[in-house]
Amino acid sequence: MTHNINLLFWLACTCGIYSIMLLLYRRADSTPFLHPVVTSSALMIGLLLWRDVSYSNFRSYTWILSEGLELATVAIAIPLYRERKRLAAVWRPFVLSLGAATLINLSVAFLVGWSLKLNDVSLMSLMTKSVTTPVAIGISDLIGGNASLVAVIVISTGIIGAMLGPWLLTRWRVQDPVAIGLALGTLSHGVGTARAFQISPAAGAFAGLSMAICAILTSLVLPSLIAAWR
Repeated sequence: MTHNINLLFWLACTCGIYSIMLLLYRRADSTPFLHPVVTSSALMIGLLLWRDVSYSNFRSYTWILSEGLELATVAIAIPLYRERKRLAAVWRPFVLSLGAATLINLSVAFLVGWSLKLNDVSLMSLMTKSVTTPVAIGISDLIGGNASLVAVIVISTGIIGAMLGPWLLTRWRVQDPVAIGLALGTLSHGVGTARAFQISPAAGAFAGLSMAICAILTSLVLPSLIAAWR
């Protein structure tokens, strides 16, 4: 009985806080620093600490949201199918841009880590910053990163990209949904894809495809590059 009460309480808190923060974000004209992922996460962390609830217990109460996330990820294929004609028209530059973006992501991460004189574990963890968390953790196991550090880096990258990416794209007058989706999906993976869907279904579809292909390319290229470097 207690478990069921906790389950309903934490589900209600999670959904309620996110909904309120999303409303606040929209009322504030989508101010980047009020992104609901940031504000709702901060409030939920504070609430968990106040109630002295461990993350493992919280996950057991809100498991249905994780299951729903997996279904939502698969459902990205639906808007992508609707955009199949647009994809067929741009697939060559799209794939080339994804390849270039993947190499640029890896190069920037390496140069930042090298300039900061990070140790090997931290550097390897940073190299996975632009792929979705489950893939990043798998890659980090192969190249010698730290799974906990990887999770923090990847989630932070996603949040920052979702906060600042649309603002920068607007300032640079980027309006094409393919370009918007490619930028957000490649740089800020799942969180960026969710933000892209708020812009348009087409941008969200291409963000989801970019996220998936970038994860595949990184998982193929990064371990080989690290092995050659060592």
